[in-house]
Amino acid sequence: MQKFLYRSYVALGDSLTEGLGDTGFTKNRLNKGWADRLAGILAAEAKQFGEPFEYANLAVRGQTFAEILTSQLEDALRIKPDLVTIMAGANDIMSSRRTHASIRALLRGAISRLHEEGIQVLVVNTINPAHYPVFAVMAKKSREMSDLIEGVAHEFEAPVLDVYSLDHFGRMSFWYDDLVHFSNHGHTMIANLAAEKLKLSYRLPEEPHEEISEPKWGVFETLRWFILHVVPFWGRRLRRVSSGDRIDPKQFDLELFEPSSEAFSTFVSPGTRAKALKAVAKK
Repeated sequence: MQKFLYRSYVALGDSLTEGLGDTGFTKNRLNKGWADRLAGILAAEAKQFGEPFEYANLAVRGQTFAEILTSQLEDALRIKPDLVTIMAGANDIMSSRRTHASIRALLRGAISRLHEEGIQVLVVNTINPAHYPVFAVMAKKSREMSDLIEGVAHEFEAPVLDVYSLDHFGRMSFWYDDLVHFSNHGHTMIANLAAEKLKLSYRLPEEPHEEISEPKWGVFETLRWFILHVVPFWGRRLRRVSSGDRIDPKQFDLELFEPSSEAFSTFVSPGTRAKALKAVAKK
């Protein structure tokens, strides 16, 4: 992918892109999640060249491919940013294979229309739910969905951020308490990997992955998880309602977005990077 100066960015997706699981998200959705963190990196890159940067996050929890690549897509085309990211499929994994043809057609149409408008597209595939045994039933379907997404993206030579193959998501520390959304470690890692895929020079500091401690997870934690997260999920399924019902995107239109105060250039001395990592470790 050729290096490009992005002055505007729109994120499309579900709860993973909305930012659920990130530190402090339940109190304030703004500046939370991997897409918002990526926007902070992009803003730092733009500032380096004296350019302002604008950002919108249209992601809504619970939405499927059919919703993301219709209503969200139309809003992105109306806005016409320099860059769009598409992370979808988590809410389609357990759907029948009969829906794959329509999903493939939706994704093809979305990338084609965005490219026709001169918009760069970064596609993110689905996660591999290998971090907790109860999710093993989803593994094969998740692989099939990721293959579908990658196959369509490659038809258009659109870059793909391969989160499915990340071994880190086999660790509980990269997941939030509900076990279906990324922790702050997961969101930061994906933002940095997206920045690498886009050939940006800035990154966010991360704790060394080998030094991140694993959360305690025993009988009490499992029972708590079941009561707080599993029961409400199945309650919504039985009532045929979505967690995203009556929830609006957190940033519906382009707004000026400030560079992340933590973003650092990869073209700095190793000592500067070490200081950034120590600052994170002290938090």
